[in-house]
Amino acid sequence: MSRTAKEIIVRISDLVVTYGTEPVLDLPLLEFEKGKVHVLVGPNGAGKTTLLRVMNGLERPTKGIVEVFGRNLHALPRSERLAQMRRMTLSFQKPYLFNTSVRRNIEYGLRFRHIDSSEKTERVESSLKTLNLVELQYRNARTLSVGEMQRVSLARALALRPALVLLDEPTASVDQANRHRVEAATSELQAGGCTVVAATHELKQAYRLSANVVRLERGRLAPPALENLLEGEIIRKDGSSFLSVGGVLIHALSHGAGFVRAAIEPSAIIISRERIESSARNCLPGKVIALSELEDRVVATVDVGLKLTVHVTRESFDELGITLGSDVFLTFKASAVTVF
Repeated sequence: MSRTAKEIIVRISDLVVTYGTEPVLDLPLLEFEKGKVHVLVGPNGAGKTTLLRVMNGLERPTKGIVEVFGRNLHALPRSERLAQMRRMTLSFQKPYLFNTSVRRNIEYGLRFRHIDSSEKTERVESSLKTLNLVELQYRNARTLSVGEMQRVSLARALALRPALVLLDEPTASVDQANRHRVEAATSELQAGGCTVVAATHELKQAYRLSANVVRLERGRLAPPALENLLEGEIIRKDGSSFLSVGGVLIHALSHGAGFVRAAIEPSAIIISRERIESSARNCLPGKVIALSELEDRVVATVDVGLKLTVHVTRESFDELGITLGSDVFLTFKASAVTVF
């Protein structure tokens, strides 16, 4: 049985954006799958905001193709381009809000979409509650803090339910108590059928939001920041916390519970032919299923019930005498498991 083909909502090909003589984006190919949450991560100046503006149609690329909803956005006549832009929304780091109440800002877009009164009320009430804005709903939106304005902008997107939502640093100015609400809202957008592309400079937040992370550096695609990215559930057993991944239990330091993403740094894992007696809480038996070289290291992929990658110096690798199919043990501390 063949797998269902992925539906791509945005495809970027040979994209270059130049300011003066300085290229700020140079992306040969980048695709975003429909119905998923995607995250752009990178430092300030990496090109994240520029990419969102190009995807939204607010900024024209110097060259290249930006296909949104299957059409080359920047090659369309103005009226058709605007029609495509109305199918998406971009929430800025410093959003523009109308000089009226929070509630009316959220209602505004719904009025032009001929949403009936009862559904409009339900959408507004739901988005106010999700973003913890109920007590602020009758305040003038322009009197709010930047963080509160970001939440209003996201609530507006949540109520509109566009096909594509672009979020530029959605928690940059949001207080700690409400950050989790903003992150939860991205999941709610996806559950409602939206595709979300969010930009952040925080690596941990990127992986809390999604496993679909694109790393940018100086306007170019960079290698993934993490290896051994895992998705599982935090459970309690015998007074300890475990990350349960496909039936494999991994000791982890976490006060949370439920579904999480986590990562284990390959260099924090010790590979051995015999079980090591140590204070490390994790010692998993497995079999070497792949070997490759990376500069002065050997990269071993080991099946322990899930696949983990280990980096070993060439000297240590030769001493261990590891080959494809070798039975080994992977040992690492609970603190080596980063839970997002």
